Amino acid sequence: MNPSFRFDLQMPVTKALRLFLNDTLPRAAAAMSTLALLAVPQPAAAAIDCWVDAEHPTTADQRRVTDPAVAPMRQALQRVNAVLHAQRELHELPRTRLRSSWQVGGQWDAPARSGSLLLRDHRESMWLPGRCDVNPKADRLGSMAAVVVAINAPTSFFESPHAELRDEQLQAWRELPATGQLNGYTLYGGHQLVFTRGGRLPWVAVTTAEYVDFTLRDLKRRVQEDSSARAGLPAEGDAAAREAFDESQVQKVTAGLRKVDPAAAEKMTVELRDQLRATREAEARTARRKAAAGVDTNPLQTMLRRVEAWRAGLSPQQLAAPALLGLNGLHDAAVPLDRYPRLVRPDPDFPWDRSHPGRPQMLKVAVNGGDVFTEPMQRVLQQLDLKALQALVD
Repeated sequence: MNPSFRFDLQMPVTKALRLFLNDTLPRAAAAMSTLALLAVPQPAAAAIDCWVDAEHPTTADQRRVTDPAVAPMRQALQRVNAVLHAQRELHELPRTRLRSSWQVGGQWDAPARSGSLLLRDHRESMWLPGRCDVNPKADRLGSMAAVVVAINAPTSFFESPHAELRDEQLQAWRELPATGQLNGYTLYGGHQLVFTRGGRLPWVAVTTAEYVDFTLRDLKRRVQEDSSARAGLPAEGDAAAREAFDESQVQKVTAGLRKVDPAAAEKMTVELRDQLRATREAEARTARRKAAAGVDTNPLQTMLRRVEAWRAGLSPQQLAAPALLGLNGLHDAAVPLDRYPRLVRPDPDFPWDRSHPGRPQMLKVAVNGGDVFTEPMQRVLQQLDLKALQALVD
């Protein structure tokens, strides 16, 4: 019996019974609730110190995040963050402080609005005391654990967001190689997953013809630049023309000095002539050695001819095949083909839902870890809620 309850012999029985029940039953219920909680398996204690959420208050095109036009993308980023928060493996990382930061992107002339989220670790030296936060400059230190999420960002899927090849006709990127499967999804580079409606990849291969034609344009441009740089210079091997050119340069250099100090100008003239004569003699010796050794004195023109000849020998099927970076007519034939990475570009025919530009339509999730976070982040990757992530783009 509860020791706080005192039974008075003069008290009516019904009243005493009512007081006893009012005092005892709530305590019994509380005890039963405690036992029930103890019987439920509890999650492992968190190893991280705490988790900071930081939403950028404006979009990349300077809209407030409360603007109804950006609500679908904002909600998508919040859902991604919630999916990550729910993952036990992230809470069990070695001691660190996690920070999720995200921003709704701009749209401008793109077919859809983008969004990005970065979840990363912060070492203890960056923690702010007394509250769950980190130093404003904490991102200047590289991360050892990170989850990178990009939505509706076609160039984010490649090895680098910067194009490997770029001119007025072609932009091409190095493709991350497929390295396996994770519950039906292809893993790229050992750490990246791609989500789209129906599984359509947001990039396509660059053809060999496109790549070789880019190489030819680049070489022709360099040949033209080299020719322009040589314009006005004496022809190579014409010793008399070269000597006359050097003399004209000497006269230009000393003309001003000759007006104020003719003696000093004459001395400088002699010195410059001696220096230029020595330079011409050294260049002539180098040219003779190169000629004797069969060294190519016009490598750009030689490379241009090689690529043109190689392209002419390719069949229509070979020209239409996926391009491999480095396999362009200047390659070493002894290098195995699997050593060359594929060249790709964003799919120009990707089926964007332009009537709903704020909706997620392509999603990249990359999980990276180093040092003590290598294996823990591998567990994070293996246990990602793929269904929840796929649902964002369906």
